[in-house]
Amino acid sequence: MQQAQTTRAPQGAVKDKKQKDPNRIRFFSAQGRVDMPMTVIILVLLVFGITMMFSAGHAQSYVDNDGDSYAYTVRQVVAAGIGLVGMIFLCFFDYRILRHEFKWFGGRVKFTLASLFLVITLILNFMCIFGVEAEAGQKRWLQIPVFGTFQPSDFLKIGLIIFMSYYIHKNADNIRRFHIGILKPLLLFVVVAIIMGRIQSHLSGLLIMTAICGVILFVGGINMKPVIPVAILAAAVIIIVIALSGFTYFGDRVLYMDPLSEPGDRSFQNYQSALAIGSGGIWGKGFGNSTQKYHYLPFAVNDFVYSILVEEFGLIGGMAVMILFVVFVMRGFVIASNAEDRFGCLVATGITFHVGLQALLNMGVCLCCIPNTGISMPFFSYGGTALMLQLWEMGLLLSISKRAKLR
Repeated sequence: MQQAQTTRAPQGAVKDKKQKDPNRIRFFSAQGRVDMPMTVIILVLLVFGITMMFSAGHAQSYVDNDGDSYAYTVRQVVAAGIGLVGMIFLCFFDYRILRHEFKWFGGRVKFTLASLFLVITLILNFMCIFGVEAEAGQKRWLQIPVFGTFQPSDFLKIGLIIFMSYYIHKNADNIRRFHIGILKPLLLFVVVAIIMGRIQSHLSGLLIMTAICGVILFVGGINMKPVIPVAILAAAVIIIVIALSGFTYFGDRVLYMDPLSEPGDRSFQNYQSALAIGSGGIWGKGFGNSTQKYHYLPFAVNDFVYSILVEEFGLIGGMAVMILFVVFVMRGFVIASNAEDRFGCLVATGITFHVGLQALLNMGVCLCCIPNTGISMPFFSYGGTALMLQLWEMGLLLSISKRAKLR
């Protein structure tokens, strides 16, 4: 009897150890602690962003919402609340479940949440062909009853980050082969390019997605030798297609990037942005004292909120926001470089690069350094769906930080 009991005891211990295995993939896990420096940076960006969005947009909100100057701010705060709930939820979410292969029908059907999410986002973006048409003819939005419109390309950016990270994680041993590391991702991106370029006419979104996927593939370790000729060939094809189609949208943006080229017509927006930034001086006019937001600078609450920020807080305030985003990017890359696995490293890299790149491009547009193609500023520009998804991305980043080996 004693020998039988001693035999059963270790079996129970092994079973209990298996149940408490820290490496076991679960949907939710309370193991580890989120990275506090990154959490603080995110909250500072969120609070400052909503505050500046209110300052830049209350005049436009008064006109658009029958005298309600707070309508845009209330919607943004509601979106931030939903985003924060999702961020906290994702902090306890085991990000590794996104790459886990689920098997149905005895293993004959396999799928991952990463693949499923990408397929859903591609379908949503394709449905923009039946979506809401903007004044310039672009179809980038879908209508949801009661809730209003949303831009599905914001979901696609996240879908590409997660799927490309899973794809490289799965094919890590063969990623340097041409057909694995370059050809197959390129075929996927042709589909994305058709949807974003042809259906939505969203070149800025397409360029951001291209850059994100390129960085993930580079960090994932693809063979870089064939990349340059492939990139040159792809660029040549794009230029030829644009030239033959007579599509002058992007060319006009480059031509009229100079705010003084046609200040009363095609470069009017850039001209007003330059006036806002220049009038801010070193210290700015003070919070709420901007004049350009009173219907002089178009889309002050969206694409040009940074111009209003510099007008009110001056060079010092503009540099402070730049530094804040630089610190965000640096801390995000620290989390990525110390992630537990390759998948986590690539997802954290993609999310960090996405936010940093979009902030950089938006500032470049406001400063008239790059063409104006409608790039919003993370955490600052008005847009409930975009803010909500940005906070969900932050939740996924913090989930990765919980399992990262940070000092």
